[in-house]
Amino acid sequence: MEPPEEMMPIGAFEPSDAKRVVASLEAQGIPFKVEADDSAVFTPNRWIPLAMGIYPEGSKVVLSVPESKMPNATEILNALFPV
Repeated sequence: MEPPEEMMPIGAFEPSDAKRVVASLEAQGIPFKVEADDSAVFTPNRWIPLAMGIYPEGSKVVLSVPESKMPNATEILNALFPV
């Protein structure tokens, strides 16, 4: 049996953006893994921007794809988020 292919992160996204990326990955038949990154929520001085009425960075959704699918995933990201 062949070992599973290594998953490579393609980015950390706001939940609304992650939905678009996931839909595109599914449409192309690219397998992916979803993880949560809550590190920004636990920063020590997060209360300061909240007190000032500025909304600080929140939790992110980290998406990973198999290494062999990175070129396909990069094309999807470039189409969804042109520079």
